[in-house]
Amino acid sequence: MKIALRVLAGAALLALVIWYVDPRALARALAGVNPWLFACAVGVAIVSNVFSALRWQAIARNLHLQVSAVQALLMYARAVTANMMLPGSVVSGDVLRSYQLSRLGNALPASAWSVFLDRFSGLWILCAMSAIAAAALGFWGYAAILAGAFIGPLLPIPLPRNLQSGRPILIRSAWYSCVVQLVAAGTLWVCAQSIGLGVSYGLMLAAAAPIFIMAALPIGVAGFGAREAAAVAVLGYAGVPADQAFLVGLLYGLAAVAQGILAVPLFLAKA
Repeated sequence: MKIALRVLAGAALLALVIWYVDPRALARALAGVNPWLFACAVGVAIVSNVFSALRWQAIARNLHLQVSAVQALLMYARAVTANMMLPGSVVSGDVLRSYQLSRLGNALPASAWSVFLDRFSGLWILCAMSAIAAAALGFWGYAAILAGAFIGPLLPIPLPRNLQSGRPILIRSAWYSCVVQLVAAGTLWVCAQSIGLGVSYGLMLAAAAPIFIMAALPIGVAGFGAREAAAVAVLGYAGVPADQAFLVGLLYGLAAVAQGILAVPLFLAKA
């Protein structure tokens, strides 16, 4: 029942945003997408996920879990497919990653903890990078909110022992997350270029945090609906027309779908 409600909520949100944007304007913008640039966006997104898989492997190794780089890449790619096919956005893929890692002889709770730290590391560093980009563009209030989200986990507040032990691991994995988010924001930027939207890379990096965080919420399937709503809100604040902002978010999601399809044969590979 909960899964059905999540799917319905995602579909309703997507329909609401399409209605707000104006379906006719959206159809005209969609017809003008440059397929070659979109293919480049898919390629850039794949590079981002390769570094994401390597970050996860590094975190798992820091937790004394056994996993090779090849195994991490295979399992991460399968998770991308699960995110595309199953309700719950990235939660579906994260559950699959935890299970696959435990199948290598690692404890399931520790495997799940590595996945959580991997996900948190990416979103945590993204807040910092989007804050820096937003400050450079003069969006001071927005930058302050994102900076607060980054600083929070670093404050010396009492935490359970397992959460405290995660702090040094997050710091050691930060450089991986910097690379991941720089490339992921590049995917957004290439998606924008594919529809002729001449915005700067800095603006896309500034907008990336809410777009990616909303896409990670367990609503709908593959983040559709929540991601596009965030794109319309954030890019609209920067002056981007609603139909083009929506399409940037939609194309980013479709790039993930393309990756999921390409990764299907990897389910036959032995990790």
